[in-house]
Amino acid sequence: MPKISLRRPSLALAGILIAIGGCAESPSSPSGAQFLARGPHPRYDVTGSRSAVIDQRGGTLVTAAGDRITFPAGSLTAPTSITITSNDDFVGVELQPHGLRFPHGRQPVLELNTAGAAAGAGNSVDVAYVDENGAIAEVLDASASGGDLRTNLQHFSGYLAISH
Repeated sequence: MPKISLRRPSLALAGILIAIGGCAESPSSPSGAQFLARGPHPRYDVTGSRSAVIDQRGGTLVTAAGDRITFPAGSLTAPTSITITSNDDFVGVELQPHGLRFPHGRQPVLELNTAGAAAGAGNSVDVAYVDENGAIAEVLDASASGGDLRTNLQHFSGYLAISH
């Protein structure tokens, strides 16, 4: 009886699966998503950063670009130095310290100022968690109201508004 080897078919199947996996989009990266560019509005000339120590009582930080982070009471267990930096090119912020996590029901609210932003051709606008390489790692549900885009945050990192 001839000996049957599954090595060659297995390697071929592995190659096909790797190729398919490499071409597939992440389920959290919507096809055709575009970052919202900051508009030529004068308020975007100086974005900068805002820092403060926020404690268990909560608090709010607002940048010159009109982006804000609001902490409800109980979102932090100890006084913590928080920094919010608006992005000069896109509607978005960098929040420090990276990796800071918040209890369910006590998440801070991020509000991105979208006034004057180029919304693109998308039907929906949301907030995306953007990893260190600039790739969309997660899309967060957001609500738009009066020139602001609002979402709750589970952790700190970089966030940009996207149109998709």
